Amino acid sequence: MNIQYHPKAILFLISATVLWGLNFHLAKNLLLSVDFIQAGFWRYIFGVGFLFVVQITTGSSFPFFKQLYQNIKGYFLAGFIGLFGFSIFFFLGLKYTSALNAALQVSLNPVLTLLFAYWILGTPIYRHQKIGMAIGLLGVFLLITRGRPNLLLETNWSYGDMLIFMANILFAIHNIWVKKYYTSSVSNISFTLITNGFCLVGFLLFLPFYGITPIGQLDAIFWLSALGIGILGTGLAYILWNEGIKMTGAANAGFFMNIVPFATAIFSISFGEQIELYHLGSGGLILIGMIYFQGVFENSDLETL
Repeated sequence: MNIQYHPKAILFLISATVLWGLNFHLAKNLLLSVDFIQAGFWRYIFGVGFLFVVQITTGSSFPFFKQLYQNIKGYFLAGFIGLFGFSIFFFLGLKYTSALNAALQVSLNPVLTLLFAYWILGTPIYRHQKIGMAIGLLGVFLLITRGRPNLLLETNWSYGDMLIFMANILFAIHNIWVKKYYTSSVSNISFTLITNGFCLVGFLLFLPFYGITPIGQLDAIFWLSALGIGILGTGLAYILWNEGIKMTGAANAGFFMNIVPFATAIFSISFGEQIELYHLGSGGLILIGMIYFQGVFENSDLETL
């Protein structure tokens, strides 16, 4: 199976995943000052605000009420269940694990996306992809047990890593719903604005139960991180990602999620995060799994799941 990617799609998908690699560190900065609900709120208030400005300045027309009503199920699934659900587990998980640990787990997203594409969209799964999935899962197992398999028997897994794994599952489902419900009847910017808007509504619903830290108590690092994760890592990144999914399909676009941990590792140097030996081992296994997943070592794709 030879996969052909449009040059623009490659640029869009790589740019989005590099920005998401930075997000893990920016999110950690937010969590130093506020709880996970507030962190998500500030991320999406700036993200949705940026998307609204882009919508206005580019002259893109807003969908009519009839179009919104006709596609409400898709917007709700992709924006509230997929995106908001992912964001809750993402921010909560980052309270208990490192940015690099979380990013390494994202490397399994192509596997999860393809599994859901098989179950929901009927996309076939080939032999080399099964092998790649098995190797990738071994890498995630090494990561969750922090390089000590005996932790599995002790049921002493990292709570944060398990939450990030749940976030990863929800983001894979989000990818499927984007492919399924993003149609030519609405522009990319409008679709991204609406789905991110549904996510913001989710945080607004929870915010009264957690309260909000007074703005005057938040420092410059917080605001720079909030602007960065909101404008670049949310608004711009999702515009690029959704367009890439539309051009290549959810399963093929998911392969580019492997860039996220490498981008995060590069940014880790400037953020002073320590890289452990098990990070390298886990990342290596996930990378090998993803190479197998793409059929590099296989000439035949005839055997399917």
